[in-house]
Amino acid sequence: MKAVRMYGYGEIDQLRYEDVPDPKPGPDEVLIKVRATSVNPIDWKIRRGDLKDVMPLRFPVILGRDVAGEVVETGTNVTTLKPGQRVMGLVNQSYAELLTAASDVFTLIPAGLDDKQAAALPLVTTTTGAELIDRISPGPGDTILVTGAFGNVGRTAVYAAKQRGARVIAGVLSVQKDDSRSLGADQIVATDSDDEIASLPTLNAIADTVGGRLIGKLIPKLAPGEPSARF
Repeated sequence: MKAVRMYGYGEIDQLRYEDVPDPKPGPDEVLIKVRATSVNPIDWKIRRGDLKDVMPLRFPVILGRDVAGEVVETGTNVTTLKPGQRVMGLVNQSYAELLTAASDVFTLIPAGLDDKQAAALPLVTTTTGAELIDRISPGPGDTILVTGAFGNVGRTAVYAAKQRGARVIAGVLSVQKDDSRSLGADQIVATDSDDEIASLPTLNAIADTVGGRLIGKLIPKLAPGEPSARF
């Protein structure tokens, strides 16, 4: 099979598209034909070497976490999936034509969701936006502001907070306000406008995916003793 392998920390000149042996599934694994994957911030941070002190690599290595694809083969112990099914999941080494992973990391791709859409979901929905809301744990009726709400992590946080019954304010850039109405938030605020920040109500929580100077402007809107969390 073909795969993208990284031979050292640095820029894209460390990546090579080359032939590697096909992987074989273990008893509890499935073999997946990769139809789509994605590039997350964690991928380029690993490539640059930002995380080499906590996540050292042995080169060459195949990167990639998100995948959408088709089950090709199942291990002897796998009963929940079968060849031909379309699945998505959070894996390792998805920058390849084939990969193997434990069967329990996959879920079937819903009808109406194409491979590219499915491949953009696993990391942001399982380890970021939803996790951010879990840390805050807003209750029904709480007012929560999600910054960077138009990004993948931010919009996941919006949906997760809405599911908990919170009143959600989506913080976006001024140029994103019209498109952000599709998020289903209760209110949309341009966080690059000091006037709109000043008009915010008292907040029970802030889910911050942006950081920097913005959170300093927002903290005064947070009710005393209420939580904030950052991605």
